[in-house]
This record gives sequence, structure tokens and C-alpha cells, in this order.
Amino acid sequence: MLMDQSAIKEIKESQTTAELAATIGSANLDMPIMAAPEGFKIHSLEKYLPGRNRYRGLMETVALEDFTSYCLEFGGAESACFVDPQRMTARSVFNLGSVLEPGHADFIAKLSLIQTAELKALLQLNGDRCKQKYMAEFMEDHTDNITCYSSDGETIPNSKAVAAIRRLTIESSRKEEHETQDFNTSRSALEKIEARSDEGLPAGFRFECTPYNGLDSRSFDLRLSILTGGDAPTLTARIKRLEATQEDMGKELQEKLANVFKPAKINTYIGSFAA
Repeated sequence: MLMDQSAIKEIKESQTTAELAATIGSANLDMPIMAAPEGFKIHSLEKYLPGRNRYRGLMETVALEDFTSYCLEFGGAESACFVDPQRMTARSVFNLGSVLEPGHADFIAKLSLIQTAELKALLQLNGDRCKQKYMAEFMEDHTDNITCYSSDGETIPNSKAVAAIRRLTIESSRKEEHETQDFNTSRSALEKIEARSDEGLPAGFRFECTPYNGLDSRSFDLRLSILTGGDAPTLTARIKRLEATQEDMGKELQEKLANVFKPAKINTYIGSFAA
């Protein structure tokens, strides 16, 4: 009796399935799997069991305290924490394993610190050209965070600094020089524009706040500049050494985590990890 191609294919698949089932059965795997005839792909039966074969998943939080508590509960010598100082994030992998006995690296906790309202307002102000009213109101709204100082470094009361910003005087003077000789004539002009206030303008101010919940309070030093080129004066406040300060905050996060995780033998690194 002749058989068509479909029958022959089914017989081959049945034989191959039986051979794969025998091989899988002799392997004594922790997770039950089987080979199905459809392309002979391996299918996990874990979803049909009463519980999962092993604990795994992703935990995400914005709270530093909750992140460390969770890591201490599930972490150990086979775990590692990776800190990204630019994004102010941390990622702990609990089942990382070792070089000789690597883990699946799919049991993870992630921390994403959020900027406080004070830091958001400060970064929004940084480098922006503001009108007198906006700058004065910003300093009034954050008077508890601000300490103004003069060009000599002396502290200026905030109320006096705000009054000086609200009332600016722009003085302009022009000086021309003309020179005539036998074979040439020269002319030069010098224009001087100066902004001042009878109250005494601040040269800058220090802004102290907690940048991220869980980190220490930090002082940001800002340089105050007045631009007189337009119809009305504008003011600019720029944070000094902002990039260096951001690096310091990332290092602070890494050091805090390293100190907390040291008893649990969870190593902490600056960087990222992908399995």
C-alpha cells in the first residue's frame, strides 16, 4: 500500500516527538517541558502548574528606602546593583549568579529617583532669560532656600535683593573720539550701558535644597547676570559647575547603596548590565 507525503510526514514527526520526549525525560529538568510536533519547538508547561517554577520578576519604585529594603530581603552574594549616575537610577539583579554558575538574571529591582519640586524649579530657571518680575517672584517663592550675596561675597538680605531686582536703573553714556591727520582721519565711539539699583544688586545667590528624596541636602551656587540689549532688562541665573554637581549626586547615590548593601554582600557598581 502506497502512502502519501502527509502520512509519511506525520509518522516522522511522531517518531521524532517520542525521541525528544525520552531525551527530555532522562534529563531530570527542574522545569517541566515537552516537545510539540509543530516545528518541534520546546514548550514550557509552567503556566499549567499550581505555582511558578522559580521566583522572578521586576520590581520598580521611586523610593530609595523601599528599594533598599526589597534588595536586602531578596539579595545576597549572587546579586549585584548597577547605578546610572546620569539618570539617577539603580538596578539590582538578584539571580545574577557567578561565572561558574550563572543565573537567569531575570529577578530584578529598579530604582528611579525623582527630582524634588525645588530642584525642578531651579533647573527650569537655570540659563533662562527672565523678566524682572519673574526673577523677583522666584526669589520670593523660594526665600527659605536662597541666600543672596554681593560681588564681595557678603550676604545680602533676601528682601533687599528682591527690591533691587524689582527696581533697576539703566544708565547709558556714549563717548566719541575724532582724529585728523594729513593723510587720514579716524573716528571711534564707545558706548557704555550700566544696570544698577539703589538697593544694591546681588552678584548671585546660593540655593539649598534636597535634590532627590533620600539624598542629602545640597547647595547650588548661581551667578546672576543682567542683559540690557532689549527694550527692558532681562536677568539670567546660571548654576556654577552643574555637571560636576550632577556627578557628585550620582556618586552619593552609589555610596549610599554600597554602605547599605555591604552586610548583605551585594556588590555595587557604576554602570549598567544586560544579560
